[in-house]
Amino acid sequence: MKKMIVVLLIALNPLFSQNEYDVLRPFWGFEHSQILSNSIGGATVASGYITPGLTSNPANLAATQFGYMQINFSNSEFSSLSSNMSNTGFNGFDYVQPVPVYKGRLVFSVGGHKQIDYMSASENTSYDFSEKGKLSSYHVAGAVEFAKNLYLGADLKLLSGGDEMTMTNDNQTYYFKPRYSGSSFTIGLLHVLSKNIQYGLSIDMPTSLDVEELYTESDHIDGNLSFSETYNYSVKKPLTFHGGAALLLKSINFFYELEYTDWRSLEFFSDEIYEADLELPAAVIINNEIRETFNSTISHHLGFAMRVPVIPVHLFAGYQILPVPFSDQYDNDLRESFSFGCSIAVKKNVTLQASYDNYTWNFDGSPESFDKISIGISLHEIPGL
Repeated sequence: MKKMIVVLLIALNPLFSQNEYDVLRPFWGFEHSQILSNSIGGATVASGYITPGLTSNPANLAATQFGYMQINFSNSEFSSLSSNMSNTGFNGFDYVQPVPVYKGRLVFSVGGHKQIDYMSASENTSYDFSEKGKLSSYHVAGAVEFAKNLYLGADLKLLSGGDEMTMTNDNQTYYFKPRYSGSSFTIGLLHVLSKNIQYGLSIDMPTSLDVEELYTESDHIDGNLSFSETYNYSVKKPLTFHGGAALLLKSINFFYELEYTDWRSLEFFSDEIYEADLELPAAVIINNEIRETFNSTISHHLGFAMRVPVIPVHLFAGYQILPVPFSDQYDNDLRESFSFGCSIAVKKNVTLQASYDNYTWNFDGSPESFDKISIGISLHEIPGL
């Protein structure tokens, strides 16, 4: 995120102007789902019944054979050599309900989640920078057994949220406050080849967001140079492809997911924003800069789950390789993530869940990290659900 702000400030003239990083910004942060999905590193495209609720593949819902509810909370912290910041609050909930049918399975789900955390902080000789925000999703999904051991699903998400960024030095403060609203739609397939092996495929259709961005520039020396303006525009993320498989053994399960996005196909739209000549729409220049600046990415997600013998405990672990869509800022142009989780059955139908997620990277040679601890409770196999 800091690269986006640095480039943005370079582009600042007497007036603020959008650029390619404003288009990427709503989709760039730390992505999350429910606790069990986070615990296995987001490798959920073929996780089936192991992760009831929100996953990268809505077809997984059809593998759920019982009513299920869960709610969880989290604490997040960003750390760098110069700064750190934290945030605590509600993380998400899910409600999954199978519907009796004559043949096969039909399952519906609703829920709400913090989908992306925006969080960063740093200090240097020129500026102090801080950022905090989130993008939340509220979804309704359904899945059906289309044929024996072949499940199809779809998920509609309504998205809303915002970000708040401040850059300050002795003479000036730059304040950015974009608000986001939009929707996304995912379709998926889960094919159970045997009791031990299954694979999944899903596609996130292009995600559109409307952006209302408040920009304020405050001059600490001459107040007459301060100003504030609101900009309205839309951004669209290209489709994302997910594919992977799961190996389900008696006490141990393994998961893998590949995630592909071509960030060169990001798009910017606005009927209000033009170049300095007031003739050329800004979208013409910005969309060309997107194609020249960004790259496609292939992320890898690995997950592991096991049932502890004798006691009602499940353990989870995950690892993610997360390339960034721009070059020469992050070491090796990527971030990494490790995750751990557990679930403990305290009663027949009540389970406590917890997870720890750690993202690490080097930005311009300096180590930074993002940590998230989540705790929650789930109710399942409840009479009447």
